Amino acid sequence: MTRNAIGRFRRTVSPLVGAICCISLVTGLTPASAHAAGFGVPEAKLPRTSDDKQREVNAILDELDRLAEAMDNLAEDYAGAVNDGLELDKEIAATEDRIKAKEVELGTMQAQLQSVALKTFVGSSVSNSLASILSSTGTLSDAVRKSYLTSVALNTGVSGLDALQGKIEDIARERKQLESQRTRSGGIADYAKKRLAAAKASEKAYTAREQEALRDLGDLLRGEQSKRATAALEEAARIAASFSKIKISNVPAPSSSAGIAVKAALSQLGVRYQYGALSPGEAFDCSGLMSYAWS
Repeated sequence: MTRNAIGRFRRTVSPLVGAICCISLVTGLTPASAHAAGFGVPEAKLPRTSDDKQREVNAILDELDRLAEAMDNLAEDYAGAVNDGLELDKEIAATEDRIKAKEVELGTMQAQLQSVALKTFVGSSVSNSLASILSSTGTLSDAVRKSYLTSVALNTGVSGLDALQGKIEDIARERKQLESQRTRSGGIADYAKKRLAAAKASEKAYTAREQEALRDLGDLLRGEQSKRATAALEEAARIAASFSKIKISNVPAPSSSAGIAVKAALSQLGVRYQYGALSPGEAFDCSGLMSYAWS
């Protein structure tokens, strides 16, 4: 309400309402319709309160926690695949060693059988019937002579031939197993490669989201991160303290392999950290260093 020149009061409207009314007269719309149609002056966006910002920070940190959990799961899958691959490599090496050893045994057995056959045919153990065949001047055909000689050789070295055949079959089984192991190894390597790529993509998404959040809500975000980290540390300390009160008996002494693993890990001091890496002297992540130390 305002007072006019003669002292009387009159009703006044705000410029915004007046503009809407004028537009409604021109367009034929009611004031409410004119405002809804977009002819009104845009409403000013209300500033965010501290509570709004805190809720946004909490939502962002929850999102980052989910990304971190997904990244950790992928890293565990990758580490598991790497460990499986290392174990399978040991099995493959053992199979190859067994094949080589059996091939040496096979060669020795073949040489022994050749020696038996040679002694049977030309040595002092040649029977009169065999000697007569060997000395025959043509009364027997070549086919009969060959058949008889083969029979003598087989009868003389029958036990050796059985062992020889068994060794050949053993080698065939080992080769089949080796082929299966190499196929599995290739599959594990492919799986590990895919898990590593997925983990790196997840890490990239996490870093990008965190940097974006820090640009928008830097101090608030850092403060909340510090608060959550402190709470997590206190919870871990509480759990550790509860375990320290438990008396455990019959604890086995550390194995010699544990000492070897520690020594291997210490040998990589100063090597840079790289997510998903397992490169001695170049880069490691946590699971990669564990795999290297215990390999």
